[in-house]
Amino acid sequence: MSKYRFLVLICLFLILSGCNSQKVNFTLFQLNDVYEMSPLNAGKTGGLARVATLQKQLKAANEHTYSILAGDLISPSAIGTSILDGEPLAGKQMIALFNHLHWDYITFGNHEFDVGKAALLKRLAESKSVFFSVNVLDKATQQPFAHSQKSVVFSVDGIKVGLVGLTLEHTPLDFVTFLEPLAAAKKEIQQLKQQNVEVIVLVTHQDYTDDIAFAEKLDGVDLIIGGHEHENMSLVRGANLVPITKADANAKSAFVHNISIDKQTGRKHIESKLVFLDESVPLDTETTEVVSHWQQQAFASFKKQGFDPEHVICTTHVGLDGLEASVRSKTTTLTDLIAQGFLHTFKNAELSLYNGGSIRIDDEIPPGAITEYDIIKILPFGDNISLVQLPGELLVKALNAGQANRGQGGFLHYANVKYANKQWQVNGQTIESKRNYKVVMPNFLLDKGDQGLEFLLLANNSAIKRLNEPQVDARKALIQELAASECAGRLSR
Repeated sequence: MSKYRFLVLICLFLILSGCNSQKVNFTLFQLNDVYEMSPLNAGKTGGLARVATLQKQLKAANEHTYSILAGDLISPSAIGTSILDGEPLAGKQMIALFNHLHWDYITFGNHEFDVGKAALLKRLAESKSVFFSVNVLDKATQQPFAHSQKSVVFSVDGIKVGLVGLTLEHTPLDFVTFLEPLAAAKKEIQQLKQQNVEVIVLVTHQDYTDDIAFAEKLDGVDLIIGGHEHENMSLVRGANLVPITKADANAKSAFVHNISIDKQTGRKHIESKLVFLDESVPLDTETTEVVSHWQQQAFASFKKQGFDPEHVICTTHVGLDGLEASVRSKTTTLTDLIAQGFLHTFKNAELSLYNGGSIRIDDEIPPGAITEYDIIKILPFGDNISLVQLPGELLVKALNAGQANRGQGGFLHYANVKYANKQWQVNGQTIESKRNYKVVMPNFLLDKGDQGLEFLLLANNSAIKRLNEPQVDARKALIQELAASECAGRLSR
C-alpha cells in the first residue's frame, strides 16, 4: 500500500469517526398505569419481573437508557390494601419494586392521591425515583410536594434533555392544587428553552384528546409519553408531527423510544417501538423473589383482615372478563355478578349501581377456581357499599350520565334496571321522577364522586339520604354472591 493511499484511508477514518461523534443516541423506556406486580392472564402477560428483563436488555444495548413511568403507581392495587405495621401498604410495595428496578422518573397520576397526603409523602420519601409534575402542588405550601419537582433535565453527551410532567385535573382534593395543565406546560417549556434544553418530552397522565391538543398548541415538544387510557396507542399530531404514545396498563406492554440527535445540524430522529411483555420475555429471577416477598406479607395481612386469599369460593366454567376496555363500556358476566351481589346485600334494596372504575383487575379470570384473592384484585379499593334513598329524577340523571361516560371509569353498571321503549325501568316499571328509590351504591360515588356524577355526592345534594343500614365491604358482597349462587352451576357454558 502506498503512503498516499494509507494517508487517504486514515483521513477517511477520521472523517467518519468525526461524523459518528456528532450523533448522540439515548433510549427512553416507557411504562404507564402499573398497579400489579405479578403477571396477569395466568402468568402469560405483564409482571415487573418481565419489565426487569427488558430493562436490562435495553441498558446493555445503550448505557444511556432512562426508565420513565407516566403516572399511576402508588394506587390502586390488591396488595396495597393489606396492612403492615398497623398501616395499609398504600403503594409501599410498588415503590420498593421500582427502587429495585433503579427506575429513573415517575410523573403523578390521578390515583397517586388515593392514599391520602400522609401516605403519599411517605411513598415520595421512600422512592429513589424522581417524581415530577409541573401542575401538581402541595396545597399547604403551593410548591411541589416534598421529594418531588416540576420537571427534569439531564444531559447525554452534552445534549440537554428536559422532561415536563403533567397530571390531569382531579376531583377536588383538600391537599392538592392542580394548575391548569396547558398554561403550566407552556411556561415550563419556555424556561427549559432558556436553559438551552434541546430535547423536550412531555410525560403526561391525561386523556389522549388533551395530549393531541398539547401537540397542536405547544411549540418545542419533541415527544409525548402518556398514560391514563390503559390501552396502547401511537399517534402523530400537530404541525411538527409530534409522536404520542401510551402503553397497555399493568406492564402488558412497554414503549421503547430510541432518540438520535445530530450535534452539528440539530436534526432529531425518534423511533418508537411497542414491545409486548408476554411469554417471549423471560421473568427476571431476582425481581420475582422481591414480588414473592411482598405477596407473602400481603397474604398474611389479608388473613388478619378476615380474608383467606387462597380459599376457593367456587369454580367457574366460563371466563370472567374484567378488562378495562370491557368494564368501562359494556356489561360482562363479572360486572353483572358484582351488581347482583350489591343488590342482594340489602333486603330492602330495589336496585344497585356502581362505577366501572371500581373494577381494577384489568384481566380475564380464566375458567377454574375463583379465590378470595381474585376478588381482592377485582375490587382492590376495599370500598364499602351503602343503601341510600334517591329521587327518581336524580336516578334517571345518574343512569344517563353513566351512559355518557362510556369508555370512562364513570360508566355505570346496575342490577334490576333496564332501558326499554326509550325509558329507564326498575323492576320492569318506568322510573317515577317524584318517587324515592332504595339504591345500593359504593361510598366512593357518595363521598368522593366520579366524572360527570358529582351530583351524587352527599355533600352536594340533600335529596340523597344514606339509610340507617350497616355499610358492607364491597369485596365481601361479591364473595357472598359467588358462594350463594353455586358458581359452578350458574357460571356454566
